[in-house]
Amino acid sequence: MKKKTMIWITVTTFLIGFVIVNWKYIYQYTEWKLIWGLEVPKPINIETVLHTRNGFPSEGETFHVLDYRSIEKMLKEKDGWVSINDESYDTVSKYLKKFEKDVFNINKDTQNLYVVFQENPVTYDNKDKYYYKLKEDNSYILAISNVKEQKLFVMEWIQ
Repeated sequence: MKKKTMIWITVTTFLIGFVIVNWKYIYQYTEWKLIWGLEVPKPINIETVLHTRNGFPSEGETFHVLDYRSIEKMLKEKDGWVSINDESYDTVSKYLKKFEKDVFNINKDTQNLYVVFQENPVTYDNKDKYYYKLKEDNSYILAISNVKEQKLFVMEWIQ
């Protein structure tokens, strides 16, 4: 009886510890999958650069930077990822500028937003990938991968 109890306590403690350690990823992954259909692999780190939302799924903006050991093979075009090339480079730039402009316009009184984008530049090149989805209420998500830096930049605008 004591052996069974110890096993259950150990397993339960392990599961609780796993959820606590991975909560940020589990929460974000679930939200992105449910709202946007965006599936991202588990990163080694998630940094929240900007967050003006007050819960799931409230209005506001978010900007996350996810770090990986190797990202290039994880993002598949069949999952909605589009390769950045000469033809799509301007489209990605337009989406990124729109996000920055929208954030500045809605948060006019917040001076540190300029610093946020300067200190956390979204960089990408040809052969990287992006994911963009626009909803009927003008909410959108933009995710841009950077293979050279092994990063994924995810920006959400939710109305």
